Amino acid sequence: MIANNWVLIGVVFLTYFIVSWVYKRVDVTNLEKALPVRNGIRFLNLKHGLGIVLFGILFYVIFPSYRYLICEFEIAKLEILIPFFILTFLSAGISNMTAKGNLGDKIGFSNHSFSEAMVYFTIRFIFLLCYEFFFRGVLFFMFLDHFSLFIAITLSTILYFISHLFDSKKELIRTIPFGVLLCILTYYTSSIWYAFIVHLALSATYEISIFYYKTIKTFKS
Repeated sequence: MIANNWVLIGVVFLTYFIVSWVYKRVDVTNLEKALPVRNGIRFLNLKHGLGIVLFGILFYVIFPSYRYLICEFEIAKLEILIPFFILTFLSAGISNMTAKGNLGDKIGFSNHSFSEAMVYFTIRFIFLLCYEFFFRGVLFFMFLDHFSLFIAITLSTILYFISHLFDSKKELIRTIPFGVLLCILTYYTSSIWYAFIVHLALSATYEISIFYYKTIKTFKS
């Protein structure tokens, strides 16, 4: 049974990796790349929707012993909350600066509506929750069942790193410290919600800024 679980994890990971490779080939890897492409955001929605099924629904159904990671939430101790808030605000701040630095000539794309953005960000944020449930939840805690904390964090971070191979070099490098910190946060809180909030602060700040300045604000100016 345990062997079958690892086979399933391997198949799911490989499937999403191949999908990411396809998106890299068509150069629609993120929101920035999707904005100038016709139906680019819908194409990204498809990828994130697949991720929700693979990382979230599938493992939630098949691995009931790990549901507590997403179904239960307790306020962490102060020595955990303080680093958590620092990490959250730091992630949001770095994302905001990165977004402003990547705006370039601020070329706008008027064919994107607010409703389209709402759909995209809703799917995107649910995907991030499922993503954390898989990487910092099921995967990380399965490693913990067989290895030490150090090895579990290392293996989880390596796979997290591999899943971002088709991102930019800067993003790829950041996955290492980011992955380690999220694993530690999840370990001491026994919940993926804290890791999700930090990841959400990083992703939402960046992508909402990019969408706003590349679409709405451009055509208000």
